[in-house]
Amino acid sequence: MNFRTKTAAALAAVGIAAGALMSMASGADAASAPCSGYTYRSKAAVNVPLVGGTRVTVGYTYWYQKSYAHSPTRMCAVTRPASAYAGKTNWLYVALESNAGIDRDGGNYRYYAGPVTVARSGRVSLYAEVGLKTGKKYSATLDSI
Repeated sequence: MNFRTKTAAALAAVGIAAGALMSMASGADAASAPCSGYTYRSKAAVNVPLVGGTRVTVGYTYWYQKSYAHSPTRMCAVTRPASAYAGKTNWLYVALESNAGIDRDGGNYRYYAGPVTVARSGRVSLYAEVGLKTGKKYSATLDSI
C-alpha cells in the first residue's frame, strides 16, 4: 500500500470515528451542533394538547447566545422533533425575531430546522412549529428569551 492510499484509509477511519461520536451526542449537546460556538441557554417543548389536559411533546426548540466584546450579542435557535419522530420527515420551523431583524427556516426535515440567528436588540421572540404526518402543525411561541 502506498503512502497516499494509507493516508486516505487513515482519514476515512478518523471520519467514521468522528461520525460515530457525533451520533452518540444527546440532549443539548446534540442540538448545539448547528449552533456551535454559542452557549446553550434553554429549550422549550412543542406540545400537542390532548383531551383531559394531557400534553404530548412532539418537538423542542433550543436557543443559544453568543456575546462579543465589541458587537451585539447574537442569538441562535434550532427546532428538533422529539426522539420518537427523529429520522422521519416532519414539518419543522423555527424563527427568531428582534428589533434588528428576523431569521427563519422551515421545511420537511428529518432532524432539525435552522440554525437561525439574529442580533439581540430589544425583545427577542422565538417561534417554533412541528408538523406530523397527520397534517396538523403544533406551535410554541416564546417572547423575551
